[in-house]
Amino acid sequence: MSTDITAVAVIDASGGVVACAPGAADDGFAEAAEALWSAASRRAAVDGAAGLEHVVVPTGDAVVAVVEAHGHRAVAVTGPKPAVGLLLFDLRTCLGDAFAAAEAAR
Repeated sequence: MSTDITAVAVIDASGGVVACAPGAADDGFAEAAEALWSAASRRAAVDGAAGLEHVVVPTGDAVVAVVEAHGHRAVAVTGPKPAVGLLLFDLRTCLGDAFAAAEAAR
């Protein structure tokens, strides 16, 4: 995984945390990620976008990234200047490695 990540979690379709690293176990982490995704999805719909694959938001001293794939979302918090392309690749790869086979079996 990207060395810039300071907290990371995987969230299922119901909003529950499936897995997380230290620093992401806070009770509000998944809820905040879901709220960010929901707001970005609503904004994308207003702009006529078909749907989102990821959201990246700089906050000043950190960056929050959320990636959706295989029925799950991976959310990560990094330092202020991550390698965004690598970060998104790592989050997609994590979800693919963990859930692609199960999704294909359905």
